[in-house]
Amino acid sequence: MLNYLTIFASAFLFLPGALGHGSLVKPFSWIDTGGYVGMAPYSSCYAGALLPVSPIPFQGLSCYWFNNFTFIPGEPTLDPAMKTFRQHPFPVPVHPLDNTPWLAPGSAPVFSPCGVAGGNPNGCPPGSTQGAGDLCRGGGWAYGPLAEDYYVDPGFPNVMTTEWKIGSIVEAGWGMVANHGGGYSYRLCKVPEEGMGSLKEECFQQNHLEFSGDVQWVQYGDDAESKIEFEAHRTKEGTFPEGSEWTMNPIPACLFTSDPGPFGVYGAWDVNCTEGTQFPPPAPGLFGAGHGLPPALAPTFGFSIVDQLVVPNDMNPGEYVLSFRWDSEQTQQVWSQCANIKLVL
Repeated sequence: MLNYLTIFASAFLFLPGALGHGSLVKPFSWIDTGGYVGMAPYSSCYAGALLPVSPIPFQGLSCYWFNNFTFIPGEPTLDPAMKTFRQHPFPVPVHPLDNTPWLAPGSAPVFSPCGVAGGNPNGCPPGSTQGAGDLCRGGGWAYGPLAEDYYVDPGFPNVMTTEWKIGSIVEAGWGMVANHGGGYSYRLCKVPEEGMGSLKEECFQQNHLEFSGDVQWVQYGDDAESKIEFEAHRTKEGTFPEGSEWTMNPIPACLFTSDPGPFGVYGAWDVNCTEGTQFPPPAPGLFGAGHGLPPALAPTFGFSIVDQLVVPNDMNPGEYVLSFRWDSEQTQQVWSQCANIKLVL
């Protein structure tokens, strides 16, 4: 059996510069081939490390399937109480924070509801002469495949399918190794007759799942005894589609400092958040950037963020795809991955 710890440690040496990283960990995503990673502590990014998505090693990591350079098409609609970055960095950030996806949840257009390897399918800037796998300023890498296209050819090996009962309450979770605030939702789409390559964002928008209850938790690995439960902050106001339910990322990032400090990041990667946090942590120790300083960028969040979802009573049995969508607030990025779901009576 492959030594995944060795592979994953090596993968960090090749991480391209993206501004945020999140991954669906429960149910098993397409990228988590064979379900090898799941909710393993400090490991959410490592699924897909061996996928040959570009000529450069380790660029198939699950936390690099996203949509880059995507902005809301109109004015912000988010309730200010749901904001996750309430203090801007020093100096004024390179990218404005008045049109990033979380400010109007669900409205920012995406290339794919299941993610793009590298985030920039058309190059950076679009149409540039760079090669597939070349790094992009502002995050990710160029000319990676859409996940739904990759599913068809060459195909994700050993994709897992999770069975959900219609009308039941189920659990879903995601991991984070770079915290850029925002919030997230889960959506279902019936597998098209034409196959996975025909999946569209519009289908998922028609089937937003609602969250169950007003609490959520973090959990370390598969150990249910490790749960730390706290109040969830959810909203249906100012969301797209209208009335769809979204949950705020519960983990606050650090406040910025006036001193640029190491690497010129103004304290953003201070694992102790010595200047404070963007909003009160939901429980002791649940705060920070999610990773340490370069060059290692070692993950510091050993937990997954878990919620309960309602599987509607009016769904028909059959094969579906679940799309996890995390709209970032601090960056112009949407993080999304998909998982196969079989709905049964």
